[in-house]
Amino acid sequence: MFKKIDTFNFKKQSSIFKNLTLLVYKSFIKEPRSIIFMLVVPIFFSVMFFFIFKEKSGPYSGLLLLNYALLPCLTVLTSLTPAIVEWKNSVFLKRIDITGVKKSMFIASIWLVYLLAGLFFYIFVLSFNLVFSIAVLGTSDKNTLLQSFKTINFGYLLLAIILICATSIALATLFGGIANSSGSIQGIVMMVYFFSIFLSGVMLPADSLYSNKGIVIFTYFIPHKYPVFLYMYALNSERWLNSISSSQGVVKSFTAVWQPIVGSLAILAGLFTLTTFTFKWTAKR
Repeated sequence: MFKKIDTFNFKKQSSIFKNLTLLVYKSFIKEPRSIIFMLVVPIFFSVMFFFIFKEKSGPYSGLLLLNYALLPCLTVLTSLTPAIVEWKNSVFLKRIDITGVKKSMFIASIWLVYLLAGLFFYIFVLSFNLVFSIAVLGTSDKNTLLQSFKTINFGYLLLAIILICATSIALATLFGGIANSSGSIQGIVMMVYFFSIFLSGVMLPADSLYSNKGIVIFTYFIPHKYPVFLYMYALNSERWLNSISSSQGVVKSFTAVWQPIVGSLAILAGLFTLTTFTFKWTAKR
């Protein structure tokens, strides 16, 4: 007489999610683009830009390499966007409804894999930069990368890295959800990527970049800026707040640590909300 109500089977759903995650992981490690963007490019940029800005940064040159370790977290954007488009157009995803697996769960597995990839490659590039800094700067007090470990707030550091990866994932999901083909969106993605790495405070020293109020106001529209400045705070909170020698630059962007945290979370909420209205599973030909 009464229709049986389907109940949520946690064990079954967790097993499905695990298998989906393994599928995405295997796809990730087999794709040469992933290694190139998240390992080769960050290491190349780290070495090149270190020598470009070494003299200008003076005693803080070692800290440049700490910032450059964030590059894999930003290159999640360039790796994930085409991956989402390709998965959308794959036979597997077109037939996934037949299996009873929710597409939202599949997207969640993609987010998890790329979040973990961002964290893993951050540690890998940081380790490389640490060895590189010792080879170039030695182990004395001149090596500010080594000295910075005395002042790092690891709680804020982990939060900042997760927020940077999440911001890249949110942007990639937005762009990948709109695009019908990876080629059609790649130009926009690369433009956003380069704007992000150069204007968020990752590649260019903040003391030279944030010297004009107009530039500072413009950079508030760069989503990655907020978690990157939280990362700077985690490295050295006193210098971040110092009015004379601030790691934020000549013109401060934030006066308290809660500001970039709230700003970052608000941007993430806005990006994911916008994505729910614009994401397209099927390409319109």
